[in-house]
Amino acid sequence: MGINQNVSKMMTLVRRGSLPTSEEVVRTAFEELGYGENGPDPKTIRMEFNDRLAQVFKYTLEVLERFEEQTYLEGVPNELIKMKPDAFEKAAKIIKDSIDEAAGIREAFKSLFTDLYPLLRRVFLSISNSRKSRGGRDFELQFGALLEQAGVTYQKIDRQTRTDFMVPCDDVFNKNPNDALVLSAKRTLRERWREVAEELFDLRSPNVYLITADENITTGHVEGICGRYRMHLVVWDHIKNTKFPEDSRVISYSQLSQDVIESFERRWNNQ
Repeated sequence: MGINQNVSKMMTLVRRGSLPTSEEVVRTAFEELGYGENGPDPKTIRMEFNDRLAQVFKYTLEVLERFEEQTYLEGVPNELIKMKPDAFEKAAKIIKDSIDEAAGIREAFKSLFTDLYPLLRRVFLSISNSRKSRGGRDFELQFGALLEQAGVTYQKIDRQTRTDFMVPCDDVFNKNPNDALVLSAKRTLRERWREVAEELFDLRSPNVYLITADENITTGHVEGICGRYRMHLVVWDHIKNTKFPEDSRVISYSQLSQDVIESFERRWNNQ
């Protein structure tokens, strides 16, 4: 088995049963931020949706990093000792044979680092890749949870490349697509956004909104997503205000929560 496979197997063992799922991490973030029965009322959340989503987005990463630290600081050293016992024995011998204890510790550290470097490099790469792979799922969960806190009725539909939030539900969409909102969350637009846009376009809904936390939005993204695929792009308020203030195809989170969703709710209430 090669070094990459060994490290991959090791990191799977370290994470298994120790590193919480995305659902658990996001739930912890919401609880620690004071959401729930005694938290902000739905009207307040709608008025502050952009700022609150930004807060949750940032804080969830802090919670994940905290859990990662607990998991990796204990699990990784234990597994490395099992994987490379000779390296640790060599370092211990250097210290034992050294006349100057401090110098021996320094030499032992350098020896250990040299022997473990190929593994450590792949360990940190694994941690980075794990965060990236979780990031999209975490963002979907954050957005959905905040919709709930805002009192927005929706049905979550998990698809292969994304999660759609049907507002208010899939039944309304199937009866008349004009009466429903399709909200699809994608943390970044760096990869596979065209694939996602094509799938959303195939729904043939006039009310599709692609939600993103990406701040590196270009006019190319807007023309591709909003022009070619005829959907709206939802971005942070400051991105809307500074980059696309005159483009009605790009809307802010505040516009989504206070204008778009509420206008559809009034329509449903009048039916």
